[in-house]
Amino acid sequence: MCNFYIRLMKFILAIVCCFMLSISKAQEVDFKDFTAYYLFNVGYTYQNINYFEGGLNAYLVQPNDNIIDLGLTANMGYSNKNFIIYPELQAGYLWNLKKTAIDPYSSNFNSAFWVIRSSISPWHITPEAGITIVSLIDITAGYGFEFRKNEKVDLEGFKFGISLRLPFLLFWHE
Repeated sequence: MCNFYIRLMKFILAIVCCFMLSISKAQEVDFKDFTAYYLFNVGYTYQNINYFEGGLNAYLVQPNDNIIDLGLTANMGYSNKNFIIYPELQAGYLWNLKKTAIDPYSSNFNSAFWVIRSSISPWHITPEAGITIVSLIDITAGYGFEFRKNEKVDLEGFKFGISLRLPFLLFWHE
């Protein structure tokens, strides 16, 4: 049964990579054409137990208004009288099919985005999908696949998260 999940995880990861590669090749955009926004990430995640999520993200906005999302998050929870903290690296892509002009960062890109993202920790990988509202409120769901057993918590299974992404611009001004 474990081999089935590993093969399924590799298949899903290959599909996500092919999708991201095809989008990037279709755009043919130089890195200098990206606009970077840096954000704090705080939120709630459920994956067999409740977690507080905190971290940093970078939004790389493309000229076509789509966003590449890169992040580093720490998930903190309490299970079986043990405090649990584990890091996750995140990579995702945000796109919008409908143009609207409401956004806290720029009037040049859209307010609601569809999201695909993959989170990886030392114990599991989680492909996720969801929506980001006004580029600040992130609602995602996915499924975690363990590739190494964590002694304190089971990371295999359904994952749901709501997070708030606050831009650095709210705190620092030049």
